[in-house]
Amino acid sequence: MKFSFFHTPKPRTFNYIPRYYNPEQEALEKKKAAMGLDSKLSEREKRRMRIRNAYGYDPDDYKEKSKIGFKTVRYVLFFGLMFFFVYVIFETPFVERFFEMFLSLGK
Repeated sequence: MKFSFFHTPKPRTFNYIPRYYNPEQEALEKKKAAMGLDSKLSEREKRRMRIRNAYGYDPDDYKEKSKIGFKTVRYVLFFGLMFFFVYVIFETPFVERFFEMFLSLGK
């Protein structure tokens, strides 16, 4: 019989089950479920697909639309700032006064 003052527990095992994810296959299964064909999706996922199709909701389409909106806002802001700087440089005496002040400091 082994006698010990301290109990040393056995090491815990790591239970990792590798899973293969194929986005094209998943998209194909969703399309099959949307058309009502035989697919590997569960009943809950099939119901979700029917509801999304009924209301015309597509999460991928929503992401694309939000990207387009963000790009548009970014371009409008960029061209607005460029227009403002060109206006300040060519139409206001600010730049001339700045150069005059800079040249008068050097004298």
